[in-house]
Amino acid sequence: MTSLDADPELPSEAALGASLAVQRSEEVVALFEQAPGFFAYLRGPGHVFELANAAYSQVVGHRRVLGKGVREALPELAGQGFYELLDEVRRTGIPYVGRGVAIKLQNTPGAPLTEAYLDFIYQPIRGPDGGIAGILVQGSDVTAGVVAEQALRASEQRYRTLFESIDDGFCLMQMIDDERGKTVDYRFLETNAAFERQTGLVGVHGRTARELVPNLDESWFELYGKVAHTGETARFENHAPAMNRWFDVYAIRFGEAALLQVALVFKDITESKLAEQERARLLQRETEARKEAEAAGRLRDEFLATVSHELRTPLSAILGWVQMLRSGALGPEKTSQGLETIERNARAQTQLIEDLLDVSRILAGKLRLEVDAVAFEDVVVAAIETARPAAEAREIRLQPALSSGAIVMGDANRLQQVVWNLLANAVKFTPRGGRVQITVELKDSAVVLAVADTGQGIAPDFQAYVFDRFRQAASGSDRGYGGLGLGLSIVRQLVELHGGSVSVTSEGVGKGSTFFVKLPLAIGRRRDPGTIAGAWSSTVQALPGVAVLAGFDILVVDDEKDSRELLQTLLTSCGMVVRAASSVAEAMAAMRERPPELLLSDIGMPNEDGYALIERVRGLPALAGGDVPAVALTAYARSEDRTRALLAGFTNHVPKPVEPAELLAVLASLAIAARRRSQPA
Repeated sequence: MTSLDADPELPSEAALGASLAVQRSEEVVALFEQAPGFFAYLRGPGHVFELANAAYSQVVGHRRVLGKGVREALPELAGQGFYELLDEVRRTGIPYVGRGVAIKLQNTPGAPLTEAYLDFIYQPIRGPDGGIAGILVQGSDVTAGVVAEQALRASEQRYRTLFESIDDGFCLMQMIDDERGKTVDYRFLETNAAFERQTGLVGVHGRTARELVPNLDESWFELYGKVAHTGETARFENHAPAMNRWFDVYAIRFGEAALLQVALVFKDITESKLAEQERARLLQRETEARKEAEAAGRLRDEFLATVSHELRTPLSAILGWVQMLRSGALGPEKTSQGLETIERNARAQTQLIEDLLDVSRILAGKLRLEVDAVAFEDVVVAAIETARPAAEAREIRLQPALSSGAIVMGDANRLQQVVWNLLANAVKFTPRGGRVQITVELKDSAVVLAVADTGQGIAPDFQAYVFDRFRQAASGSDRGYGGLGLGLSIVRQLVELHGGSVSVTSEGVGKGSTFFVKLPLAIGRRRDPGTIAGAWSSTVQALPGVAVLAGFDILVVDDEKDSRELLQTLLTSCGMVVRAASSVAEAMAAMRERPPELLLSDIGMPNEDGYALIERVRGLPALAGGDVPAVALTAYARSEDRTRALLAGFTNHVPKPVEPAELLAVLASLAIAARRRSQPA
């Protein structure tokens, strides 16, 4: 038998296996080298580098790592946790995935560490026996992306810090259109702190304008919708009435047209607008003040010219007739005429001077009224008789129609002055042959005087100034009538001092005019206090609460005897214990003798007035009457007079002419309060 030897040219099975293994290993290495990321294979518990591709070599600075353990090859990783991660993966067999993990490497020996960011996987590889043979490291260098992202975040943070720190408000809004493309609302996407601070709107992100401000004007939707749709910018001032704030607003489309977004930048300009308005107000006030000063200057000049004219005119007649009388060449008839002319002009000058003095007293608050019960009909009759000669000289008929029984509390002489001034004014402005009607009526607890004439009337634009001082419808050298323009002003002041009112009506020039004076009625008759008190006391018992006054000790202080007697009679009829004093000194003596339970005092008294009295009373101890309830009873009836009386220390203020029901009601209320305070709790 012949045995065949193996052909030396043919590879053995072992050689073929070895060759195939080498070929496969080379293929794996080539695959690793071509992979887009880095790869390395760490074998055994020492994590020895058995394989590392070029990308891995580049990451670690092209160092020779094959055949070295990871601790030897990459000593700079100590303390960064990577050794421990590898040990944990080998121990547990659980892969580890890291994203953007920071790692510090030393590219060349002795060089400083550089920071990189890696995405990687530690994948455990099992051997034939099922145990962990090694760990496959696979990943990529993401340093560039992480650095870029960090830069972007830093830039965004810088932008946000700048955005939040600017003083101007900012908001980004998304327009909301209906199916026709009309903007019907907008939603807030972004705002800064200044937006919240300036508008007061907090937590607006994602909310709409209509939700935040339900009554927002439709014009804002149209305006912002136009900016979003056309790209046109808008600059305007916006007043927010609900906040009383003003804003300077700049609106611009943000981003692409299809987004329909609008950005607003606005500044709070409230302070400047308020300052602008204040400047405008000051300018307006300054302009008005200048006009008033100019008008006052003109009135002053016209008044001085009028005074000069009104004083010089009668002086000319007086001096002329005096010179002719001194010549002795005048006969008896001319002498009589001259004396009458001198007397008439002297009286005219006296009246002018009296008017000036009255105005001066009124302005200084020194006009004193002698208050008493006055039959108003008598006052009017006396004034008519005084004015009758002047009316008859001009053939003007005086037609009185007077109601009797009208009693007022006031100064008879001053009231007669009021009526005479109105009659003189009517006669002066009524043409020859005209008429003046004088009526007195009782209306609603008041007496109403009406003086109507058929004279030239008053233009509508001048009626508001009729009662002003120094104002006349015509001024200058072309005036058709004399006088200073003070009469009607004095009428108004005197009427108001009596607690009344005065007014005028006229249908216009040439249609006459009617003056009305309204004064409060009083029960009583002039110079007859007993009769007045009798009339009052007849109704006293019917008044509610009067019974409480019985037995109360009251001190009445009034310098007018008639007024004291009137009040004594009235209060005595209520069962009160009444003591009276005519001055502050007498009142203080009565206080020292026995402190009263109530004090009723007039204000206007000579030497020391009611204010001086209440000051001295309030300075006393309580046991000496320092806290006695006190009522001021006075003809000073303005609101400022009441305020002054209360501030001075009076408990209440009752104006004259007094209604008995009002006075007794005030005293009864004080008596009840005093009695309650005296009762033990």
